[in-house]
Amino acid sequence: MRLAGPLIMGQIAVVGMTVTDIYVAGQVNADTLAALQLGGSIWSMITLMVIGIMIANSPIIGNYWGARQLDKVRFQFQQVLWLALPIGFVVIGGVFIGIALLGHLDVSDNVYQIAKGYLYPFLITGFMFPAFFAFRTTFEGMGDTRPVLVFNSAAFLLNGILDYVLVFGKFGIPKLGGVGAAWATVIVMAFLVACMAAYGQRSKTVKNVNLYNDFSAPDLSTLAETLRLGIPIALNIAAEFSFFAIIPFMIAHLGAEVVGAHAITINIDSLAFMIPLGIAQALTIKVAHAQGSGNPIEARIFCLAGFKLVLILGLVTSSMKILFREDIAALFSANPQVQIIAANLFFFAAALGAVDCLQMSASGALRGYKDARVPLAIQIFAFWIVAFPIAYTMALTDTWGEPLGVYGFWIGTIIAASVAAIFLLTRWNIVSKNEIKLFNQSQPSNPM
Repeated sequence: MRLAGPLIMGQIAVVGMTVTDIYVAGQVNADTLAALQLGGSIWSMITLMVIGIMIANSPIIGNYWGARQLDKVRFQFQQVLWLALPIGFVVIGGVFIGIALLGHLDVSDNVYQIAKGYLYPFLITGFMFPAFFAFRTTFEGMGDTRPVLVFNSAAFLLNGILDYVLVFGKFGIPKLGGVGAAWATVIVMAFLVACMAAYGQRSKTVKNVNLYNDFSAPDLSTLAETLRLGIPIALNIAAEFSFFAIIPFMIAHLGAEVVGAHAITINIDSLAFMIPLGIAQALTIKVAHAQGSGNPIEARIFCLAGFKLVLILGLVTSSMKILFREDIAALFSANPQVQIIAANLFFFAAALGAVDCLQMSASGALRGYKDARVPLAIQIFAFWIVAFPIAYTMALTDTWGEPLGVYGFWIGTIIAASVAAIFLLTRWNIVSKNEIKLFNQSQPSNPM
């Protein structure tokens, strides 16, 4: 928890920025709320791929850090910073594709115009985003989570202020509506990158690494190694989160109230999800350190403790979703229809949280072992082969009876997370035991 705590709080601050955007949008009108959910879903699908690739840097750094190979830590950081440059251009292309995609959705012209305007500033944000994660995953790989907590918390406060000023037009600044939330994100991302760069130069924790000294040219073999691990991780994350991200597009024709209610529920659920995600990130770091120092038994012990902890916390947050569902819905929207649908969806969110925490923590543990390809296959199987056909037919067809609309998709997410949790925990058990077996076989036998 000492390692996971700052990661959890830092992640809550990041998602809290999105929740703030949704809250502010809900105070404008239902169209703005729906537009920001649609635009935000496109941005989420893009950033998840970036996050997955850059997360590969964390266990690589962690192995070097655990083995005290500081020169390799510095070299790996510099290479992943080089990697951030072309990825930034790819993100820009992804945003343009997302803007084009909006034009093919069955939404009102007003929702379309707001969502399109909301996405344009992300062309700037998207170019900076990979560099931010290059710094972040490097510090996390070293076990230094303070910058994530401190800078992300400051960014959360800054984003809230900027949302208020730019969306509603305060202090003489023109009222920008939902688009103002996107420009707030641009400023916040620039702030985060600047803070991370300064921390890498001045922090006592990383001072002995000298991250910027003898800056190396791009090394194709190192970049390829990072991508070989990062791309499966990215696809692994995308397999799950893209399932959630496409739901607003699948239900867009059901009306702004349904999309808005889903936006409230999924963003609060994402906020709660930062707890298991933070523990999963801590497990990645701890496993990488233990593996790097040649102690696979310690790695397994950390995982077992993490799984027990994440399940307890998952059940607590699920209970809170049910207890406060009506209050949260009323806080985010004054529309009675939006409130009713959102309150109902929180029951599904509670069930999802109770199982999703286990599959996420198992994924984090496996990343520490640099095991990404089998988890990718598991996620694709659980979310797209098993759950998506069930969710789609329950939600939008009469295959199972009366179409359930958005509720059908939420049932699908619960099924998917449950299947993924079972298979990922089984995979972790096999991998961790094999690592211990290989370690024991490598040890010289004691002569009698």
